[in-house]
Amino acid sequence: MSLVQAHNSMDPSIPYQQLLEYEGKYEYVSGSTLKIMASPMDTTLYAVIDKAKYPLYHVKDDSFTNIDDTPVIFQRNDQGNINGYTVNGQLFELITTDIEKLVMYPRKELFNHPEDYTYQIPKRTNDGLEVENINNAFETPERIKEMVKQTIKGNYPDVHSILIYKDNTLVLEEYFYGYDINTQHQLRSATKAFIGSLVGLAIEAAAIGSEQDQLLPYFKDKYKSFDHMSQRKRSITIQDFLTYRHGLDCENNNPESEGNEQQMMESADWVKYTLDLPVVHQPGEVSSYCTGAALTLGRLVELATDKPLEEFADKHLFKPMNITNYDWRFDPDSTSRQTFSQMYLQPRDLVKLATMYMNGGKWQGKQVLPENWVRKTFEEYTSEFGYLWEHKYVVIDGKQYNSYMASGNGGQKINIWPDYNMITVFTGGNYNSYELYGKSTPPNQMIPKYILPALD
Repeated sequence: MSLVQAHNSMDPSIPYQQLLEYEGKYEYVSGSTLKIMASPMDTTLYAVIDKAKYPLYHVKDDSFTNIDDTPVIFQRNDQGNINGYTVNGQLFELITTDIEKLVMYPRKELFNHPEDYTYQIPKRTNDGLEVENINNAFETPERIKEMVKQTIKGNYPDVHSILIYKDNTLVLEEYFYGYDINTQHQLRSATKAFIGSLVGLAIEAAAIGSEQDQLLPYFKDKYKSFDHMSQRKRSITIQDFLTYRHGLDCENNNPESEGNEQQMMESADWVKYTLDLPVVHQPGEVSSYCTGAALTLGRLVELATDKPLEEFADKHLFKPMNITNYDWRFDPDSTSRQTFSQMYLQPRDLVKLATMYMNGGKWQGKQVLPENWVRKTFEEYTSEFGYLWEHKYVVIDGKQYNSYMASGNGGQKINIWPDYNMITVFTGGNYNSYELYGKSTPPNQMIPKYILPALD
């Protein structure tokens, strides 16, 4: 069961003050906890897990439903106070009502007067990013300023940050919902792109021979055997996993796929679960987006280097770029069901990492990632993927804008636009956007509506 699983019916009339009754920190699955918070902006009750908000829809009395229409029923004690909730008959008790609430408005002081927003040049720090006025970088910068006003107005909810790096300078840096320049943000699946970086660095360190190597031999000391063994499975290469052409029955967006993300997360060892999957296509031919493939590559780096992935990343990727304010616990197993083995980074550091890629693996003149690995990363092995980066293009009035993208659930978008010497970074909290609202996350609307037209 889960609180965070589309809803059909709801009673929108419950007032905000009544929703406050349910606020608190509660027990959750597998010994974890969650918070219940009420938002005055949209009069909605949210379950909050690791700062990610999931709406609960009021039905009647103390009954709500999650986005999967599963009843969430709050319980009261003899004094009439809320003391827990039940889901599928399982009781989860209230731990405390003393909680630190999320900021529910984009910018509360400007929410009713977004026209009062004034653009500011990004702050100059010692992080290595040069800054510049956006008016010197775009033909029509007013479009982008209007985008910020619309975000403040709440028309693009739960966008946490917008950064634009153009012509080697940071020209826009805006934060919302209480986030700021120092806040680490979860990357969700955008983490995968940087696992690809670490594979390249492990090859450079001679811990891995080549991405053309067969994959399974690297795991022979970790696992005694694999299910569904065949010659096709033995032939799978590291490159097949880097390009999602693994050939396995693993497709995140297909609920019938044995290896889809939700089923994988129910297993004890996500890497073993992935490697045990049956082969359904010839490896190296058909791409299929699969979280297990990227996580397996992370474990590959650990086994090949005999170091925790976080330690290897810190030494070979983050420290050379002076990236220090981050968090990452890479454990691709059942202990990561709430955190997904994802990275947490500051948005400015995402700009730095994307800049390093855009500059052929160099940061401030130092070669961090091998140039040939960057080149291979962005090659088009299929219409969709390079090495764990996506090929993403937008067409506006017949004109195509091409980018390389690292993307994560909730609106985490890192786009490199090589033809325009530009990087755009969005972070956000629109988790499970398609299930909730029937549309993609705000950056997919904002980039073509405001940013790209401002170039011309």
